[in-house]
Amino acid sequence: MRKLKYFFIFLFCVCLASNAEAKKKHHKHARKHRHCARGAVYDPLKGLTGPLGLQRVVEEMNRHAVSGVLVESLQTGQILYENAANQLFMPASNMKVITSFAALKFLGMEYVYHTRLMTENTATISQGVLNGNLYLEYEGDPSLKLSDLDALFRDLAEQGVHVIRGKFFVDTSRFVSERVSPGTELTDQQYCYAAPITTDILNRNCISFRILPSKIGSFARVQGPYDIPSPLENEVVTKGNRHCHVGFETLLDGNYILTGCVHPHSKKGVDLTVPLPPESHFGRDAAVTLLGRYGIQVKNEDIVSSDGMLQALAVHRSEPLSKLVFDMMKHSDNVIADALFKTVGALYYHRPASWKSSSDAVREILKQNSINTEGMQIRDGSGLSRENLVTPSQLLSVLVAAYRDPVISSLYVEALPASGLNGTLRRRLGTRDIIGKVKAKTGTMQGISSLSGFVEGHSGEMVVFSIIVNDFTGGLYAYHYLQDKLCQVVRASY
Repeated sequence: MRKLKYFFIFLFCVCLASNAEAKKKHHKHARKHRHCARGAVYDPLKGLTGPLGLQRVVEEMNRHAVSGVLVESLQTGQILYENAANQLFMPASNMKVITSFAALKFLGMEYVYHTRLMTENTATISQGVLNGNLYLEYEGDPSLKLSDLDALFRDLAEQGVHVIRGKFFVDTSRFVSERVSPGTELTDQQYCYAAPITTDILNRNCISFRILPSKIGSFARVQGPYDIPSPLENEVVTKGNRHCHVGFETLLDGNYILTGCVHPHSKKGVDLTVPLPPESHFGRDAAVTLLGRYGIQVKNEDIVSSDGMLQALAVHRSEPLSKLVFDMMKHSDNVIADALFKTVGALYYHRPASWKSSSDAVREILKQNSINTEGMQIRDGSGLSRENLVTPSQLLSVLVAAYRDPVISSLYVEALPASGLNGTLRRRLGTRDIIGKVKAKTGTMQGISSLSGFVEGHSGEMVVFSIIVNDFTGGLYAYHYLQDKLCQVVRASY
């Protein structure tokens, strides 16, 4: 018993001694920390320079993902670092790097979309009657608004036209009528960022409707802008329930059903914004509604043009392509990207554009500019399709070609988001040492994060890079952090 007592006393003393030693070390560490705080600044890049520093960042990136990285000097063409640079990855919105290059090279910076009201060259206007047919020609302008279309018909009415003796035709033939690009997930299709791309794009093919109550037990009323008929199937019922809400369900054919209920005393109704179904013919319905809005009647008489030539009665012009590309790159605009993609396809082959023919056209333009397209899979211009595949080396080749092109270089580089300043990089890389020094296109989807563009090194050397990360689960921002860290290492090293 006495031995056991002495054992516990010994154990107690050992614990006291260990505790005292721990306190001594803690105070010593604290004094050292205070000294560092007064005399030094924490450097997150300490020891991370050159290829070895880049390798350490990439190793961390690859712990729970697969990444491809290529870093190259623009001045010398020397490869500064590479990892799986020739492996195919899903690029997400880094596809816009390719789309913008192809559009600028093929269409030109001054290209403009026209939306026209036209009639035959031989047609005349007499006593308020247009003695001919009326044609509305859409060209797939991604920036066209309902207010722009309204202005066209107002212009026609101000010319004194109140009656169309012939028929009214709507031309939407530039793009093939089809759903979203192959490989676009069904869950994406219910959001406006994945609205279908049609020749008669209006309000980005994303329209706000108001659901208004009617009698209890009856279907609610769906009111569109300018009272244009809704192309959506309506199953919303007016009920006396306190807890009513409205939503919509996406069908396999891409159409929607409005569901839910509204309260009979909801005077303002419920506003709901939805992407238009791909075959809604909303552009035609909008035009017919606007004809009625300005009291223009269509007699539907058969009138045949003698020479087939047309004259313009009213024209809406978009901003030039340079402005559209700028907006697309800064804000990663999918609608603009896919509309440009199909416009390239339509004008390259002089026939209505499909996703497939547009892909072929973009591929040919890349080849004409000495860019290797081997293995590359192009499904759309926005990057929404998960079937797009490209290598970091191919993306970097496009960036280098754009940078060295005397015509498009300045616009192309300025259109890229600038670190800490604007676009999709406005909240990234904003510290004093690197703000504004990275200009790059971001890309983000589930399990995908990409960043490709240019870094200005501390020495003034321009460095071009491409980073694509695939197959990760969990948090996206960890990979944003590592991509940003890689850019900081590049800036500090070159």
